[in-house]
Amino acid sequence: MTASPSAASPSTAANGRLVNVPADVPTLEAAVAAAQPGDVILLASGTYRGGVTVPREKHDLIIRGADRNQVILDGKDVLLSGIEVKADRVTIENMTARHYMGNGFEWEGVDGFSGRYLTVWNVGLYGIYAIESRHGSFEEDLVSGAADSAFYVGECQPCDTVVGHVTARNSAIGYSGTNAGGNLAVRDSLWDRNGSGILPNSFEGQEAPPPERGTRIAGNTVRDSGSIPVPAHSPLAGFVGLGIGIAGGQDNIVEGNMVTGSTRFGIALFPTLQKSGNVFAPGGNRVRANTVSGSGRADLALSTGSDSGNCFDANTFGTSLPARIEALLPCEAGGSPKPHGDRTVGRELAIPIPEALDRLGKRPDYTTMPAPEPAVGMPDPVPTNLRPFAEPPVNDVPPAGESPAGLTATPAMLVVVIGTIVLVAAIASWAVVRRRRRRPPGG
Repeated sequence: MTASPSAASPSTAANGRLVNVPADVPTLEAAVAAAQPGDVILLASGTYRGGVTVPREKHDLIIRGADRNQVILDGKDVLLSGIEVKADRVTIENMTARHYMGNGFEWEGVDGFSGRYLTVWNVGLYGIYAIESRHGSFEEDLVSGAADSAFYVGECQPCDTVVGHVTARNSAIGYSGTNAGGNLAVRDSLWDRNGSGILPNSFEGQEAPPPERGTRIAGNTVRDSGSIPVPAHSPLAGFVGLGIGIAGGQDNIVEGNMVTGSTRFGIALFPTLQKSGNVFAPGGNRVRANTVSGSGRADLALSTGSDSGNCFDANTFGTSLPARIEALLPCEAGGSPKPHGDRTVGRELAIPIPEALDRLGKRPDYTTMPAPEPAVGMPDPVPTNLRPFAEPPVNDVPPAGESPAGLTATPAMLVVVIGTIVLVAAIASWAVVRRRRRRPPGG
């Protein structure tokens, strides 16, 4: 699976200008205001304030740092977000955001988005976030110390989006996707020491209705979920200690992942209880060819209250709840028609969010988490083949013998010109005579 061609990419700037900050304009905000579709905004090494919004009319932009580790947006724990994008096909790449009360980088209600070679650390909500947005990709990114989820793709159906080759650590949740799915992949990434690693979920009260459906979770390494205290500003933070959880989702594929050291469950499917009293039960999910070990409660788990059609096949694991889960719920013929969920799993996970949070206990503040190590930046960050921002002035004086552009001499115009010359000459002669009459005696 790959991102849709309509996602933002460096090719969108083929005919644009290069806007250098601070050489051409002093701030990122000024650069966005001056930019035109197709431009590349290049930030020189330095620390910037952030808190910038890219409005809807500023589409097809690339905002790039010259050095991933030296171009820093710093919110000083007083600003809400680093960059908020409301325009289609905007790429942000090769920079760092830190110390924001909200999100590092976010896209909202857009068609086409990309976040590449980004580092985000110690933020009060989400690291890299896309909501109600389609045709996107997050790749080669690192998020650490997010109090909600490190990566979020939510409230899109279909999403047509890839989250791949990213790293999330020390966050409440590595990946969260509420009511998302449809050509959506979370793949080939590292989810390290988060409260829970990967947790797509279904909940009411969002812009897009539940359930979450049709996400492919493949080729990931998820390790030590719930093993260290992490910040927790997410309603879902109470479901701690899960490597991969399907919370009320349907028709998802979980395959080829390596999940180790989860304090509760390696891979778990469970229903979500809503404030309204409704329940969204996981159904039709396929869990196959994963390697799961070292889980505190069970490597593979299915809760009571689950729907039919969930199946487990060809996994390498030590323990499961219910026992012999692959024999009870084989993937042949689309899975068992009976849920066969386990009450122990239900008592831990099929509970209201407030109860899960009460069990969580006190958690560290996001501002106290350690800074991540420097990350590898994108190759060739300085773009080429772009027009300069300040182009040479155009010489608009017409050649000799030609009229200015848009003007053509006519007889009527000649009459007016000649009449004007005669009138000006007459006034000048009268003025000279008048001045001579008023000269003082002896002049």
